[in-house]
Amino acid sequence: MADGQSATAQPADTLTRCYLVRHCDVENPRRVIYGHLPGFGLSTRGIAQAQSLGRFFRTTPVRIILASPLQRAQETARIIQSHLQDVPIVTTDDLVEAEFGRYLQGVAQTQIVWRRPLWWIHLAWPGILPGDESMAAMANRAQRALDHLIDVAPGAGGLCISHGDPIQAFWANSDQRPPWALHRLQCAKGGLLTLDYMGHRLVEKQYRSPDEIARLAETDPA
Repeated sequence: MADGQSATAQPADTLTRCYLVRHCDVENPRRVIYGHLPGFGLSTRGIAQAQSLGRFFRTTPVRIILASPLQRAQETARIIQSHLQDVPIVTTDDLVEAEFGRYLQGVAQTQIVWRRPLWWIHLAWPGILPGDESMAAMANRAQRALDHLIDVAPGAGGLCISHGDPIQAFWANSDQRPPWALHRLQCAKGGLLTLDYMGHRLVEKQYRSPDEIARLAETDPA
């Protein structure tokens, strides 16, 4: 964690619900891979998605929001926060975009296959190239952030706002899938994993798409 706090033991029978949220849709008219680049904020669609997330979370006992330092995650966090009461945002590098994004960033999506040929090696086995991260490494840093939520708000929990690859790495790792499964699972922008922990043991998870969240947010009586 950015503040240097580490996970501590919680009672094994304490149930805590955490949410691992992907940032919302990004303004990207040139359709480039933005990776770690600055200046990529939310699109009109992304703002609407974040508003839906905020309405969805109004009826949940969220105590804290942890967020990647990148602009798209920070904007998502602030919009969600605007729907909640006295919920702080804490920035942590544990939730930042995959390191391999630095190799791809700035390249048009349609040009990746010939301008960034190491992409194929990454697809086959994430983590074996210099400047890459293994699926386990990304999953572990996502888990550190989740452990922090459990420690600071046991029984209540909160949100981790991250990026596609770290979330999918956590998801695949928790399913005990092989590394090449990283890109077989897709958490859409504005989607999330609901994660129930007993102590620090994951007991249940569920994926919700942005469309499902929008429907649920519309039925919120608040």
